[in-house]
Amino acid sequence: MQRNFSRWEKFKRLLKLYYLKLMRINGSPHSIAMGVACGVFGGCFPVIPGLPLQTIIAVVMAFITRSSKIAAAIATWVSNPFNWLLFYYVQFKIGTFLLPIDVQFDPAKWQVADFMEIGWQGVTILIFGGVVLGIPMGILSYFIALYFVRRYRRRKTLRMLARRKKL
Repeated sequence: MQRNFSRWEKFKRLLKLYYLKLMRINGSPHSIAMGVACGVFGGCFPVIPGLPLQTIIAVVMAFITRSSKIAAAIATWVSNPFNWLLFYYVQFKIGTFLLPIDVQFDPAKWQVADFMEIGWQGVTILIFGGVVLGIPMGILSYFIALYFVRRYRRRKTLRMLARRKKL
């Protein structure tokens, strides 16, 4: 019998899948958490059509920090097609606030075709805004991921010990 899932149930199942993929990576909790931080930092950069900039940045940073490359690649999905507009809007607002560049662009009405029209100045604003946004998000995600990895492994160990006692 096939069960029809709602969109919300599908989204929750997808989140759980990626959560379990992260938790089951072999490596120290620090390595996994640092990989997540690199991935979240990379995920804060703008998506440039045809160029996997986010993943490249995340994996290169994971190499530099000697952390989990798989966790970094997975964590770049913090920015995904469902929230790109929000990320672009925040990046653009941060970038225009901090950089003295004037670009006529409304990120709230953004379309893929508009990306090529904003030029290098607009891309510079988005990248700078992504760096400024990515630093605190990366730091915060490190501590959140470290907590969840440690908690997951502690619970897993306790379950295994409970099973052994039953035998």
